[in-house]
Amino acid sequence: METNSKNTIERLGVKYGVLMTLALVGYFLLMKAVNLEQNLELRVFNLIILSSFVLMAIDKYKKKKGLHLTYLKGVGLGLLTSVVGVFVFATLVLLYVTILDPAFMEIIKQNEPFGSYLNPLLVSIAILIEGTASGFIATFAIMQYYKVSHLVSIHGE
Repeated sequence: METNSKNTIERLGVKYGVLMTLALVGYFLLMKAVNLEQNLELRVFNLIILSSFVLMAIDKYKKKKGLHLTYLKGVGLGLLTSVVGVFVFATLVLLYVTILDPAFMEIIKQNEPFGSYLNPLLVSIAILIEGTASGFIATFAIMQYYKVSHLVSIHGE
């Protein structure tokens, strides 16, 4: 177990997952403010936000542990960060399209290929699945840099 309770994988995953949610919400509100929320292609920037927070979480843990960051712990931290961030964001989207702005659900239905079959719960589940898959891919890519064999060859240790 970790001796420093501030930097355990669980605490870092939740912390950076919540920060990721705040960034995703901020990005959504920015898109809403400039009337681009209906442009669903802009959600590609969600991947950049997600990847950034996974990277920050892994980097924070890596700095604490040095070369002792195992590959599986790094993957676990990245996935936990992604799942926390995406789950909270998907829940907030569910609340948004059902309570705060039900008209936005109609925009989604009009702009998505299978929109006529969508409802707020399915949209949230789709966000959860898409975000979790993106988090897995981002974590895997990031851990290629942070894995010990790669770091040893870079630093010559």
